[in-house]
Amino acid sequence: MASQPEIVAQHFTAAGLVEPAIDYWLRAGNLALSHSANAEAVKHLRQGIELAQSLAPSSERVRKELNFYLALGPAMAATEGYAAPETLRVFSHARDLLGDRGTLTEQMTVLWGVYLAHSMRGENIAAREVAHRCQALAAEHQHPGMSALANRFMGQILWVMGAFVEARFHLERTLELCAANQETITSYRRFGADDEVAALSPLSRTLWILGYPERAAAVARQALARARTMGLAFTTALALDGEGLLGALGADPQRAAAHADEAMAHSIEHGFADYEQRARFIQGALLAQSGDPQRGIELMQRAIAVIERTNSVNRRTLYLGHSAAAHASLGQPEVALDLLDEAIQTADHIDERFFEAELYRLRGEILLVLGRRGEAEAGLRRALTIAQQQQARWWELRAATTLAKHWHDEGKYLEAYSLLQPVYGWFVEGFDTTPLKDAKAFLGELRDLSGPQTQAQRG
Repeated sequence: MASQPEIVAQHFTAAGLVEPAIDYWLRAGNLALSHSANAEAVKHLRQGIELAQSLAPSSERVRKELNFYLALGPAMAATEGYAAPETLRVFSHARDLLGDRGTLTEQMTVLWGVYLAHSMRGENIAAREVAHRCQALAAEHQHPGMSALANRFMGQILWVMGAFVEARFHLERTLELCAANQETITSYRRFGADDEVAALSPLSRTLWILGYPERAAAVARQALARARTMGLAFTTALALDGEGLLGALGADPQRAAAHADEAMAHSIEHGFADYEQRARFIQGALLAQSGDPQRGIELMQRAIAVIERTNSVNRRTLYLGHSAAAHASLGQPEVALDLLDEAIQTADHIDERFFEAELYRLRGEILLVLGRRGEAEAGLRRALTIAQQQQARWWELRAATTLAKHWHDEGKYLEAYSLLQPVYGWFVEGFDTTPLKDAKAFLGELRDLSGPQTQAQRG
């Protein structure tokens, strides 16, 4: 019965043999968790907790209960969502039971849960502090597996906060540690997902925003290929989500749509609540971009409503920004501006900065349509400044192109060319992407319009 410990647990429970039943419910829960059967794991672990709590108070009972809660946390995160109140309650109770004791793995399990709860609830500064604590703990124990985990935590949260250069450093450091210490890293895969895939996925979007679309796409493919090879359901969901998110940031929409569809089916099959709604949102955003904004808005709104019920705030600026763009395309600029104002306030409130430059660019674009040209130019300049401060070349290209088009409409051809040309000239790859193709064509038009001045400048 080693392969079906839940059957043994049921027999012991029915016979009133509490102690062995507790042990087998824990085995059953951990076995289900290792197979990504998270709903099943929750069921087994809760039955074990109920039995453990029937024991007389003692240090042994605390230890048994703690073992269950340490396993229940990751299962709840997958089934209910990272930011769900019940998930946070489970990890908080585990932290209370653990106190200052526990092994390195137990301490990191609790920190993992707390980190995810903070990050998904939009408490980004607190999440960064937990990542710092993980780094310190890994350094104290000189443990490469924990160091890889801590670095990917730091890289992930820094990306959210718009610190793309620093995020890239930590994510690449994670991959270096994984390559050098594969056996040690593998033994700590219980923390949500394979560290290598969990670093490759955010690294792909970091590279994209930093201005390396081809490298970003290759890294995303690498993440998904590794996830498929490993056959880990949660890891595959993470990689598929990463591919879809690239589409929302400006990558190939058809490829992103296919991955969003697969992510939806995969998440439903395995009960990954968060990833199901993320995929639903990406489907809506891509539909809106491809010419069906009304249907896109419906899908996005449905996903956002479910996400908000789990207390998740992560990616809210992206959600509001894409919703605003869809409303603008339906001829509802005032609705779009209200959504963008809310998104900008959210970015300031929770320090979610990865989409901030694009929010100001979209706002400027809409204000131009409304004829509020002074406000529009101020917004576009703000978008450009943010992108430059973040070294976010992708957002800088988009902001510079929009501002250059505004100056073109005002007859400032040379100024427009002088703004856009060095931004476009920085890129060394991704020339088949729509923004770069559009920028190239527009620069040709500006060169012709500005005439001898531009020719002299180029010479």
